[in-house]
Amino acid sequence: MDNMIELMVLGGMDVFRALRLIMPPAWQNDELMDPELRAFYEYNSMHMEAWDGPAGMVLNTGRYAVCLLDRNGLRPSRWVMTKDDYLVTASEIGTFEYDPLDVVAKGRVGPGQILAVDTHTGEIMHTKDIDDRLKASQPYKKWLRKSAIRLEGTLDEEQCFEDFTEGELKRHMKMHQVTFEERDQVIRPLAETAQEAVGSMGDDTPMAVLSNRVRSVYEYFRQQFAQVTNPPIDPLREAVVMSLETCLGKERNIFQEGPELAKRIVLGSPILSASKYTDLLHMNVPGFKVQIINLNYDPEVGLEASIKDVCAQAAEAVRKRIGIVVLSDREIEKGKLPIPACMATGAVHHHLTNEGLRCDANIVVDTGSARDSHHFAVLIGFGATAVYPYLSYRVINDMVASGEIIGNPIDCHKSYRKGINKGLLKIMSKMGISTIASYRGAQLFEAIGISSPIIDLCFHGVASRIEGAQFSDFQSDQQLLAAEAWICLLYTSDAADE
Repeated sequence: MDNMIELMVLGGMDVFRALRLIMPPAWQNDELMDPELRAFYEYNSMHMEAWDGPAGMVLNTGRYAVCLLDRNGLRPSRWVMTKDDYLVTASEIGTFEYDPLDVVAKGRVGPGQILAVDTHTGEIMHTKDIDDRLKASQPYKKWLRKSAIRLEGTLDEEQCFEDFTEGELKRHMKMHQVTFEERDQVIRPLAETAQEAVGSMGDDTPMAVLSNRVRSVYEYFRQQFAQVTNPPIDPLREAVVMSLETCLGKERNIFQEGPELAKRIVLGSPILSASKYTDLLHMNVPGFKVQIINLNYDPEVGLEASIKDVCAQAAEAVRKRIGIVVLSDREIEKGKLPIPACMATGAVHHHLTNEGLRCDANIVVDTGSARDSHHFAVLIGFGATAVYPYLSYRVINDMVASGEIIGNPIDCHKSYRKGINKGLLKIMSKMGISTIASYRGAQLFEAIGISSPIIDLCFHGVASRIEGAQFSDFQSDQQLLAAEAWICLLYTSDAADE
């Protein structure tokens, strides 16, 4: 962080803008914040993710002496100013001897607040002084109104949603391992109550790599949790400092400012509704062209070679100025297998990074494999900006039609997304991370039972102390699922069409 701030300042950036770019306060949920100041933070959030975690910073630029705290304010910082022009800030009040009668003012630096001294003029600047200076430096609100696109849900949600036939739904459920237990104990509580199901018995299933059954790739990952220096957050009582807002668009030069740099698609959550996904696919705006890459492959080519081919397709698309790469496993067909979405996402993320193209595009995943909050966390943690869980919505529709869920399908979709959002906040909070933008690409997982070739290609940098499954093992598992998925053709009414 020290090196990054030094780079920004040497590049000509104002030190206070640099600090607010790296460590902004919790502005997303502050309803009382000045709109002009909110516009400053929103504009700058488009160009750099917040550096998350507890931090109390003290720095000196040669002119400004500055003290500030992160958005959570977990580090104590008190200050005292005396008659003889001493300003002392420290974690405790007794670190500096002074006569209480000499105190002119005292206080504390709160969460997201900043205290600075201009040593050339002797001016003492508090949070409001610096905020007023920053928000007036450029017409950020005007720029955002002109260029930013906020993707909102629409009233015609049902018109954006094309349901599957009974046969299509059964095939997708078999291919993506949607079991009766998952429908009843995972998806139903989310759709009915907007809450994750509560269990009391723990998880006594064998590790995925040791199981005799076909297991999802997501189950090979264990979430990391905060330890010692990075305390967890309470996602309920400290929800004001957390945010799921994320942006789609090319990352620009942080040293330049202008209305064209505010051109972004803003999403309130990375979990897309049918209308938002449809709007995204048909976004007729320069810089936001979409290319869909089909993740279904020929088994004779092999899983590893197919993943490399998807990476090459993604890189070629970005070189052609495609701003949004959609990885979709929707178009399943007989004789082909879907690449696991998290493998494709991680591989494309790292390939674009290695090619120097990652900042020019965003990855959106259209998948039937993501159904609970852990699945979404894995996809986002390996680089996805947004996820459209097309199969979850269609399973909910099927459960409403069969009477397993009582309610309107669109309302149940909203409840499902709300429940997943709560689950994502809970997962982020375990690691002490406040914003989804900071969690994206963080790879805060440990792999259990995945071989080194897969880690190197798809999940580079993730610890995998116990190796195991190879590409061939995952392909064999998919072939078993495909055999079950397509045998159900014999029992569906649309078998004749095939």
